[in-house]
Amino acid sequence: SGEKIMAAAALALPLLALALALPAAFGGSAAEPNPIYEAASYRKLVGDAENGRLYAVEAPDNTQLLELHVFGDAKQRGFAQGVLLADHIESFIWGETGLDEYYKDQVDQIPLGKLPEWLQDTIKKIGKALAPTAFHLALGYVYEREQKYIGASKANYWEEMDALAEGLCSVKNASHFCKDLDEAKKRIHITNMLPELVRMQCSMLGAWGDATEDGHLVQMRTLDFGAGPFANHSVLVVSHPDGDAPAFASLAFPAFVGAVTGFSESIGLSEKVDDLASGGVPKGSYEGVADVFVIRDMLQFARTKEDAVSIAQDARRTWGVWLGVGDFASEEFVAMDYQQAHATPYDDQSLPSRTNQTLFKDIAYLDKHPQPSTHPELPDLLKEYYGRLTAPAVVQNIPRGTQSGDVHAAIYDFGKKEVYIAVGLVAANMTDYIRKAHDSPFVRFNMTSLWEESKP
Repeated sequence: SGEKIMAAAALALPLLALALALPAAFGGSAAEPNPIYEAASYRKLVGDAENGRLYAVEAPDNTQLLELHVFGDAKQRGFAQGVLLADHIESFIWGETGLDEYYKDQVDQIPLGKLPEWLQDTIKKIGKALAPTAFHLALGYVYEREQKYIGASKANYWEEMDALAEGLCSVKNASHFCKDLDEAKKRIHITNMLPELVRMQCSMLGAWGDATEDGHLVQMRTLDFGAGPFANHSVLVVSHPDGDAPAFASLAFPAFVGAVTGFSESIGLSEKVDDLASGGVPKGSYEGVADVFVIRDMLQFARTKEDAVSIAQDARRTWGVWLGVGDFASEEFVAMDYQQAHATPYDDQSLPSRTNQTLFKDIAYLDKHPQPSTHPELPDLLKEYYGRLTAPAVVQNIPRGTQSGDVHAAIYDFGKKEVYIAVGLVAANMTDYIRKAHDSPFVRFNMTSLWEESKP
Protein backbone atom coordinates (compact mmCIF):
# COMPACT_ATOMS: atom_id res chain seq x y z
CA SER A 1 0.00 0.00 0.00
CA GLY A 2 1.00 3.63 -0.32
CA GLU A 3 1.20 4.00 3.47
CA LYS A 4 3.53 1.01 3.69
CA ILE A 5 5.80 2.41 0.99
CA MET A 6 5.96 5.84 2.63
CA ALA A 7 6.72 4.30 6.00
CA ALA A 8 9.52 2.23 4.50
CA ALA A 9 11.03 5.26 2.79
CA ALA A 10 10.85 7.22 6.03
CA LEU A 11 12.82 4.49 7.78
CA ALA A 12 15.56 4.73 5.15
CA LEU A 13 15.99 8.51 5.32
CA PRO A 14 17.97 8.52 8.60
CA LEU A 15 20.86 6.91 6.67
CA LEU A 16 21.52 10.19 4.92
CA ALA A 17 20.80 12.34 7.96
CA LEU A 18 23.29 10.41 10.09
CA ALA A 19 25.97 10.64 7.43
CA LEU A 20 25.53 14.39 7.19
CA ALA A 21 25.70 14.81 10.96
CA LEU A 22 28.90 12.82 11.57
CA PRO A 23 31.60 14.72 13.45
CA ALA A 24 34.60 16.09 11.62
CA ALA A 25 36.77 13.95 13.89
CA PHE A 26 36.48 11.15 11.33
CA GLY A 27 38.58 13.11 8.83
CA GLY A 28 42.07 12.21 7.72
CA SER A 29 43.73 9.05 6.53
CA ALA A 30 43.10 5.84 8.45
CA ALA A 31 46.18 4.65 10.32
CA GLU A 32 44.93 1.08 10.74
CA PRO A 33 43.72 -1.44 8.16
CA ASN A 34 40.11 -0.92 7.16
CA PRO A 35 37.62 -2.91 9.26
CA ILE A 36 35.49 -5.45 7.38
CA TYR A 37 31.88 -6.10 8.37
CA GLU A 38 29.54 -8.83 7.16
CA ALA A 39 26.53 -7.32 5.37
CA ALA A 40 24.29 -10.20 6.43
CA SER A 41 24.86 -9.35 10.10
CA TYR A 42 23.80 -5.73 9.76
CA ARG A 43 21.08 -5.57 7.09
CA LYS A 44 17.41 -4.95 7.76
CA LEU A 45 14.39 -4.69 5.53
CA VAL A 46 13.20 -1.09 5.25
CA GLY A 47 10.82 -1.26 2.29
CA ASP A 48 9.09 -3.56 -0.13
CA ALA A 49 6.88 -3.08 -3.14
CA GLU A 50 5.75 -5.01 -6.17
CA ASN A 51 8.94 -6.22 -7.90
CA GLY A 52 11.26 -4.67 -5.35
CA ARG A 53 12.76 -4.91 -1.89
CA LEU A 54 14.97 -2.40 -0.05
CA TYR A 55 17.44 -3.16 2.74
CA ALA A 56 19.60 -0.85 4.83
CA VAL A 57 23.01 -2.13 5.89
CA GLU A 58 23.99 -0.35 9.11
CA ALA A 59 27.32 -1.62 10.42
CA PRO A 60 29.56 -0.16 13.17
CA ASP A 61 31.64 2.99 12.64
CA ASN A 62 28.72 4.70 10.89
CA THR A 63 29.07 2.32 7.95
CA GLN A 64 25.89 2.48 5.91
CA LEU A 65 24.72 1.41 2.48
CA LEU A 66 21.36 0.83 0.82
CA GLU A 67 20.82 -2.52 -0.91
CA LEU A 68 17.99 -2.50 -3.46
CA HIS A 69 16.68 -5.59 -5.26
CA VAL A 70 14.48 -5.11 -8.34
CA PHE A 71 12.82 -7.84 -10.40
CA GLY A 72 11.24 -8.30 -13.82
CA ASP A 73 11.61 -6.49 -17.11
CA ALA A 74 13.04 -2.99 -17.56
CA LYS A 75 9.73 -1.25 -16.79
CA GLN A 76 9.04 -3.34 -13.71
CA ARG A 77 12.53 -2.85 -12.32
CA GLY A 78 12.47 0.89 -13.03
CA PHE A 79 9.07 1.40 -11.39
CA ALA A 80 10.16 -0.53 -8.30
CA GLN A 81 13.30 1.61 -7.96
CA GLY A 82 11.25 4.78 -8.29
CA VAL A 83 8.86 3.65 -5.56
CA LEU A 84 11.40 2.34 -3.07
CA LEU A 85 14.00 5.08 -3.51
CA ALA A 86 11.52 7.94 -3.84
CA ASP A 87 12.82 9.96 -0.89
CA HIS A 88 16.42 9.36 -1.90
CA ILE A 89 15.78 10.34 -5.53
CA GLU A 90 14.08 13.52 -4.37
CA SER A 91 17.00 14.37 -2.07
CA PHE A 92 19.66 13.49 -4.66
CA ILE A 93 18.18 15.30 -7.66
CA TRP A 94 15.95 18.04 -6.24
CA GLY A 95 17.10 18.40 -2.61
CA GLU A 96 18.83 21.41 -1.05
CA THR A 97 22.10 19.47 -0.84
CA GLY A 98 21.55 17.53 -4.06
CA LEU A 99 22.79 17.84 -7.61
CA ASP A 100 21.80 21.47 -8.20
CA GLU A 101 23.95 22.55 -5.26
CA TYR A 102 26.79 20.40 -6.61
CA TYR A 103 26.42 22.07 -10.02
CA LYS A 104 27.07 25.48 -8.43
CA ASP A 105 30.49 24.31 -7.29
CA GLN A 106 31.29 22.42 -10.49
CA VAL A 107 30.12 24.75 -13.26
CA ASP A 108 33.73 25.62 -14.11
CA GLN A 109 34.33 21.91 -14.74
CA ILE A 110 31.90 21.66 -17.65
CA PRO A 111 34.13 20.62 -20.58
CA LEU A 112 33.14 23.47 -22.87
CA GLY A 113 35.54 22.36 -25.59
CA LYS A 114 33.42 19.26 -26.17
CA LEU A 115 30.28 21.35 -26.77
CA PRO A 116 29.24 23.40 -29.83
CA GLU A 117 30.24 27.06 -29.83
CA TRP A 118 26.65 28.32 -29.50
CA LEU A 119 26.21 26.30 -26.32
CA GLN A 120 29.61 27.36 -24.99
CA ASP A 121 28.60 31.01 -25.45
CA THR A 122 25.25 30.46 -23.76
CA ILE A 123 26.82 28.73 -20.75
CA LYS A 124 29.45 31.47 -20.39
CA LYS A 125 26.73 34.13 -20.40
CA ILE A 126 24.69 32.29 -17.78
CA GLY A 127 27.59 32.29 -15.33
CA LYS A 128 27.98 30.67 -11.93
CA ALA A 129 24.90 32.29 -10.40
CA LEU A 130 22.68 30.10 -12.56
CA ALA A 131 24.97 27.08 -12.63
CA PRO A 132 22.16 24.48 -12.49
CA THR A 133 20.68 25.98 -15.64
CA ALA A 134 24.06 25.76 -17.37
CA PHE A 135 24.46 22.13 -16.37
CA HIS A 136 20.93 21.27 -17.47
CA LEU A 137 21.62 22.82 -20.87
CA ALA A 138 24.87 20.89 -21.28
CA LEU A 139 23.34 17.61 -20.10
CA GLY A 140 20.33 18.20 -22.33
CA TYR A 141 22.62 18.62 -25.34
CA VAL A 142 24.43 15.36 -24.55
CA TYR A 143 21.07 13.62 -24.17
CA GLU A 144 19.78 14.90 -27.51
CA ARG A 145 22.94 13.75 -29.32
CA GLU A 146 23.02 10.29 -27.75
CA GLN A 147 19.34 9.49 -27.25
CA LYS A 148 18.78 7.37 -30.35
CA TYR A 149 21.99 5.37 -29.91
CA ILE A 150 21.28 4.58 -26.26
CA GLY A 151 17.70 3.70 -27.16
CA ALA A 152 18.90 1.02 -29.58
CA SER A 153 20.14 -1.20 -26.74
CA LYS A 154 18.03 -4.26 -25.97
CA ALA A 155 18.28 -3.22 -22.31
CA ASN A 156 15.48 -0.65 -22.96
CA TYR A 157 17.06 2.13 -20.93
CA TRP A 158 14.57 4.89 -21.68
CA GLU A 159 11.68 2.58 -20.74
CA GLU A 160 13.42 1.81 -17.46
CA MET A 161 13.99 5.51 -16.72
CA ASP A 162 10.44 6.50 -17.64
CA ALA A 163 9.04 3.77 -15.41
CA LEU A 164 11.38 4.95 -12.65
CA ALA A 165 9.88 8.45 -12.92
CA GLU A 166 6.38 6.96 -12.87
CA GLY A 167 7.20 4.98 -9.74
CA LEU A 168 8.70 8.05 -8.11
CA CYS A 169 5.66 10.18 -8.87
CA SER A 170 3.24 7.49 -7.69
CA VAL A 171 4.73 8.17 -4.25
CA LYS A 172 5.61 11.87 -4.64
CA ASN A 173 2.53 12.92 -6.62
CA ALA A 174 2.08 16.07 -4.52
CA SER A 175 5.69 17.21 -4.97
CA HIS A 176 6.50 20.09 -7.29
CA PHE A 177 8.73 17.98 -9.53
CA CYS A 178 5.88 15.54 -10.21
CA LYS A 179 3.33 18.16 -11.28
CA ASP A 180 4.48 17.49 -14.84
CA LEU A 181 5.41 13.83 -15.27
CA ASP A 182 7.09 14.46 -18.63
CA GLU A 183 9.37 17.04 -17.00
CA ALA A 184 10.25 14.58 -14.24
CA LYS A 185 11.15 11.99 -16.88
CA LYS A 186 13.27 14.53 -18.74
CA ARG A 187 15.14 15.43 -15.56
CA ILE A 188 15.95 11.79 -14.89
CA HIS A 189 17.04 11.32 -18.51
CA ILE A 190 19.55 14.17 -18.40
CA THR A 191 20.76 13.26 -14.91
CA ASN A 192 21.86 9.92 -16.33
CA MET A 193 24.11 11.83 -18.76
CA LEU A 194 26.23 13.32 -15.96
CA PRO A 195 29.07 10.73 -16.08
CA GLU A 196 29.32 11.38 -19.82
CA LEU A 197 29.88 15.09 -19.20
CA VAL A 198 32.05 15.17 -16.04
CA ARG A 199 34.77 12.53 -15.84
CA MET A 200 36.05 10.45 -12.92
CA GLN A 201 39.63 9.68 -11.83
CA CYS A 202 39.88 6.08 -10.64
CA SER A 203 42.13 3.04 -10.20
CA MET A 204 41.77 -0.62 -11.15
CA LEU A 205 43.57 -3.91 -10.91
CA GLY A 206 43.07 -7.58 -11.52
CA ALA A 207 45.35 -10.18 -9.92
CA TRP A 208 45.26 -13.94 -10.41
CA GLY A 209 47.46 -17.03 -10.72
CA ASP A 210 50.92 -16.59 -9.24
CA ALA A 211 50.06 -13.14 -7.87
CA THR A 212 47.31 -14.27 -5.48
CA GLU A 213 47.50 -16.53 -2.48
CA ASP A 214 44.97 -19.07 -3.78
CA GLY A 215 45.37 -18.51 -7.53
CA HIS A 216 41.84 -17.10 -7.88
CA LEU A 217 41.08 -13.71 -9.41
CA VAL A 218 40.79 -10.65 -7.19
CA GLN A 219 39.64 -7.44 -8.90
CA MET A 220 39.56 -3.84 -7.62
CA ARG A 221 37.69 -0.75 -8.72
CA THR A 222 38.00 2.59 -6.91
CA LEU A 223 35.98 5.70 -7.79
CA ASP A 224 37.51 9.16 -7.34
CA PHE A 225 34.98 11.88 -8.17
CA GLY A 226 35.35 14.53 -5.50
CA ALA A 227 32.65 15.49 -3.03
CA GLY A 228 29.07 16.49 -3.81
CA PRO A 229 25.98 14.37 -3.08
CA PHE A 230 27.28 11.08 -4.49
CA ALA A 231 28.89 9.20 -1.60
CA ASN A 232 26.05 9.94 0.82
CA HIS A 233 23.51 8.62 -1.67
CA SER A 234 25.25 5.37 -2.56
CA VAL A 235 23.03 2.38 -3.30
CA LEU A 236 23.81 -1.17 -4.41
CA VAL A 237 21.16 -1.97 -7.03
CA VAL A 238 20.79 -5.70 -7.66
CA SER A 239 18.77 -6.44 -10.81
CA HIS A 240 17.01 -9.77 -11.33
CA PRO A 241 15.82 -9.87 -14.97
CA ASP A 242 13.10 -12.20 -16.17
CA GLY A 243 13.90 -15.64 -17.54
CA ASP A 244 17.33 -17.20 -17.45
CA ALA A 245 19.22 -13.90 -17.87
CA PRO A 246 21.94 -13.57 -15.22
CA ALA A 247 21.46 -11.21 -12.31
CA PHE A 248 23.75 -8.20 -12.10
CA ALA A 249 24.55 -5.46 -9.60
CA SER A 250 25.55 -1.82 -9.91
CA LEU A 251 27.04 0.34 -7.16
CA ALA A 252 25.30 3.53 -8.11
CA PHE A 253 23.19 6.53 -7.06
CA PRO A 254 19.42 7.07 -6.92
CA ALA A 255 17.76 7.13 -10.38
CA PHE A 256 20.98 6.12 -12.16
CA VAL A 257 20.32 3.41 -14.74
CA GLY A 258 23.75 3.30 -16.37
CA ALA A 259 26.66 1.73 -14.51
CA VAL A 260 30.04 3.00 -13.32
CA THR A 261 30.86 0.09 -11.01
CA GLY A 262 29.33 -3.37 -11.07
CA PHE A 263 29.47 -7.13 -11.20
CA SER A 264 27.26 -9.96 -12.37
CA GLU A 265 26.96 -13.71 -12.14
CA SER A 266 29.51 -13.77 -14.98
CA ILE A 267 31.88 -10.77 -14.82
CA GLY A 268 33.24 -7.88 -12.78
CA LEU A 269 33.72 -4.34 -14.17
CA SER A 270 36.21 -1.59 -13.35
CA GLU A 271 36.49 1.85 -15.00
CA LYS A 272 38.91 4.78 -15.15
CA VAL A 273 39.02 8.02 -17.12
CA ASP A 274 41.48 8.06 -20.03
CA ASP A 275 43.42 11.23 -19.24
CA LEU A 276 46.78 11.47 -20.96
CA ALA A 277 49.98 12.43 -19.14
CA SER A 278 50.84 14.57 -22.14
CA GLY A 279 47.63 16.52 -21.59
CA GLY A 280 44.10 16.26 -22.92
CA VAL A 281 42.03 13.19 -23.70
CA PRO A 282 41.68 10.95 -26.76
CA LYS A 283 39.45 12.27 -29.54
CA GLY A 284 35.74 11.62 -29.07
CA SER A 285 32.23 12.96 -29.64
CA TYR A 286 28.68 12.68 -28.31
CA GLU A 287 27.51 10.79 -31.40
CA GLY A 288 27.13 7.40 -29.81
CA VAL A 289 26.31 5.44 -26.66
CA ALA A 290 27.39 6.94 -23.34
CA ASP A 291 30.12 4.93 -21.65
CA VAL A 292 27.93 4.13 -18.63
CA PHE A 293 25.39 2.36 -20.85
CA VAL A 294 28.05 0.34 -22.63
CA ILE A 295 29.27 -0.73 -19.19
CA ARG A 296 25.71 -1.61 -18.22
CA ASP A 297 25.31 -3.63 -21.46
CA MET A 298 28.46 -5.52 -20.55
CA LEU A 299 27.17 -6.25 -17.05
CA GLN A 300 23.76 -7.35 -18.24
CA PHE A 301 24.64 -9.36 -21.33
CA ALA A 302 28.27 -10.58 -21.19
CA ARG A 303 28.95 -14.14 -20.04
CA THR A 304 32.76 -13.86 -20.32
CA LYS A 305 35.37 -11.13 -20.52
CA GLU A 306 35.61 -11.87 -24.24
CA ASP A 307 31.88 -11.16 -24.56
CA ALA A 308 32.39 -7.89 -22.72
CA VAL A 309 35.24 -6.88 -25.03
CA SER A 310 33.07 -7.70 -28.07
CA ILE A 311 30.22 -5.57 -26.72
CA ALA A 312 32.63 -2.67 -26.29
CA GLN A 313 34.16 -3.15 -29.72
CA ASP A 314 30.75 -3.32 -31.40
CA ALA A 315 29.42 -0.23 -29.60
CA ARG A 316 29.21 3.18 -31.19
CA ARG A 317 31.71 4.68 -28.76
CA THR A 318 31.90 8.30 -27.58
CA TRP A 319 34.68 9.34 -25.17
CA GLY A 320 37.74 7.46 -23.99
CA VAL A 321 37.95 5.52 -20.72
CA TRP A 322 39.82 2.49 -19.45
CA LEU A 323 37.57 -0.50 -18.73
CA GLY A 324 38.69 -3.48 -16.67
CA VAL A 325 36.94 -6.85 -17.03
CA GLY A 326 37.40 -10.06 -15.09
CA ASP A 327 35.25 -13.18 -15.42
CA PHE A 328 34.38 -16.36 -13.55
CA ALA A 329 34.99 -18.48 -16.65
CA SER A 330 38.75 -17.84 -16.84
CA GLU A 331 39.39 -16.00 -13.55
CA GLU A 332 41.67 -13.64 -15.44
CA PHE A 333 41.46 -9.91 -16.14
CA VAL A 334 42.04 -7.53 -19.04
CA ALA A 335 42.19 -3.74 -19.12
CA MET A 336 40.71 -2.21 -22.25
CA ASP A 337 41.73 1.11 -23.77
CA TYR A 338 38.24 2.12 -24.81
CA GLN A 339 38.24 5.04 -27.24
CA GLN A 340 36.06 6.29 -30.07
CA ALA A 341 38.63 4.99 -32.57
CA HIS A 342 39.17 1.54 -31.05
CA ALA A 343 38.65 -0.69 -28.01
CA THR A 344 41.86 -2.62 -27.38
CA PRO A 345 42.31 -5.09 -24.49
CA TYR A 346 45.63 -5.47 -22.69
CA ASP A 347 46.76 -8.18 -20.29
CA ASP A 348 49.43 -8.38 -17.61
CA GLN A 349 52.22 -8.62 -20.22
CA SER A 350 51.12 -5.95 -22.67
CA LEU A 351 49.59 -3.28 -20.41
CA PRO A 352 52.90 -1.87 -19.05
CA SER A 353 53.71 -0.63 -22.58
CA ARG A 354 50.80 1.81 -22.14
CA THR A 355 51.14 2.66 -18.45
CA ASN A 356 54.92 2.86 -17.93
CA GLN A 357 54.43 0.80 -14.76
CA THR A 358 56.27 -2.27 -13.45
CA LEU A 359 55.33 -5.57 -15.07
CA PHE A 360 54.08 -8.23 -12.66
CA LYS A 361 53.10 -11.67 -13.95
CA ASP A 362 49.33 -12.18 -13.56
CA ILE A 363 48.53 -8.58 -12.54
CA ALA A 364 47.06 -5.92 -14.83
CA TYR A 365 46.57 -2.54 -13.20
CA LEU A 366 46.22 1.23 -13.67
CA ASP A 367 46.62 3.86 -10.96
CA LYS A 368 44.45 6.97 -10.58
CA HIS A 369 46.84 9.27 -12.43
CA PRO A 370 46.97 10.22 -16.13
CA GLN A 371 48.70 7.59 -18.23
CA PRO A 372 51.49 6.72 -18.69
CA SER A 373 52.10 7.17 -14.95
CA THR A 374 55.33 7.73 -13.05
CA HIS A 375 53.76 7.31 -9.60
CA PRO A 376 55.26 4.43 -7.58
CA GLU A 377 52.61 3.88 -4.89
CA LEU A 378 50.55 1.15 -6.56
CA PRO A 379 53.42 -0.90 -8.05
CA ASP A 380 55.29 -0.67 -4.74
CA LEU A 381 52.33 -2.15 -2.88
CA LEU A 382 51.84 -4.87 -5.50
CA LYS A 383 55.49 -5.82 -5.16
CA GLU A 384 55.13 -6.00 -1.38
CA TYR A 385 52.09 -8.28 -1.50
CA TYR A 386 52.87 -10.24 -4.67
CA GLY A 387 52.10 -13.93 -4.29
CA ARG A 388 49.97 -13.40 -1.20
CA LEU A 389 47.29 -11.09 -2.54
CA THR A 390 43.83 -11.92 -1.22
CA ALA A 391 40.64 -9.90 -1.33
CA PRO A 392 41.08 -8.77 2.32
CA ALA A 393 44.71 -7.84 1.63
CA VAL A 394 43.63 -5.67 -1.30
CA VAL A 395 40.71 -4.21 0.70
CA GLN A 396 42.84 -3.23 3.68
CA ASN A 397 45.96 -2.02 1.91
CA ILE A 398 45.61 -0.95 -1.73
CA PRO A 399 42.91 1.79 -1.75
CA ARG A 400 44.18 3.22 1.54
CA GLY A 401 47.83 2.91 0.52
CA THR A 402 47.27 4.69 -2.79
CA GLN A 403 44.64 7.13 -1.46
CA SER A 404 42.35 6.13 -4.31
CA GLY A 405 38.59 5.86 -4.00
CA ASP A 406 36.94 8.86 -2.34
CA VAL A 407 33.33 8.11 -3.39
CA HIS A 408 33.48 4.33 -3.29
CA ALA A 409 35.64 1.25 -3.68
CA ALA A 410 34.67 -2.29 -4.67
CA ILE A 411 36.78 -5.44 -4.56
CA TYR A 412 35.50 -8.65 -6.20
CA ASP A 413 36.69 -12.03 -4.89
CA PHE A 414 36.00 -14.48 -7.72
CA GLY A 415 37.14 -17.53 -5.77
CA LYS A 416 34.86 -17.01 -2.78
CA LYS A 417 32.14 -15.19 -4.78
CA GLU A 418 32.20 -12.20 -2.45
CA VAL A 419 32.27 -8.46 -2.96
CA TYR A 420 33.65 -5.85 -0.56
CA ILE A 421 32.22 -2.32 -0.73
CA ALA A 422 33.21 0.92 0.98
CA VAL A 423 31.60 4.33 0.51
CA GLY A 424 32.72 7.78 1.59
CA LEU A 425 30.91 10.22 3.87
CA VAL A 426 30.58 13.89 2.95
CA ALA A 427 29.83 16.77 5.33
CA ALA A 428 26.60 18.74 5.21
CA ASN A 429 28.25 21.44 3.07
CA MET A 430 28.70 18.78 0.32
CA THR A 431 32.25 20.04 -0.36
CA ASP A 432 34.31 18.38 2.40
CA TYR A 433 34.80 14.70 3.12
CA ILE A 434 34.31 13.47 6.66
CA ARG A 435 35.83 10.17 5.61
CA LYS A 436 36.75 8.97 2.14
CA ALA A 437 35.91 5.47 0.98
CA HIS A 438 39.55 4.37 0.98
CA ASP A 439 39.73 5.15 4.71
CA SER A 440 36.32 3.66 5.51
CA PRO A 441 35.21 0.23 6.72
CA PHE A 442 34.26 -2.26 4.01
CA VAL A 443 31.06 -4.30 3.96
CA ARG A 444 31.36 -7.85 2.62
CA PHE A 445 28.46 -9.31 0.61
CA ASN A 446 28.05 -12.90 -0.49
CA MET A 447 27.32 -12.72 -4.22
CA THR A 448 25.31 -15.94 -4.27
CA SER A 449 23.02 -14.58 -1.55
CA LEU A 450 22.52 -11.41 -3.58
CA TRP A 451 21.55 -13.40 -6.66
CA GLU A 452 19.22 -15.72 -4.72
CA GLU A 453 17.12 -12.95 -3.14
CA SER A 454 13.49 -14.02 -3.52
CA LYS A 455 10.99 -11.93 -5.43
CA PRO A 456 8.40 -10.16 -3.22
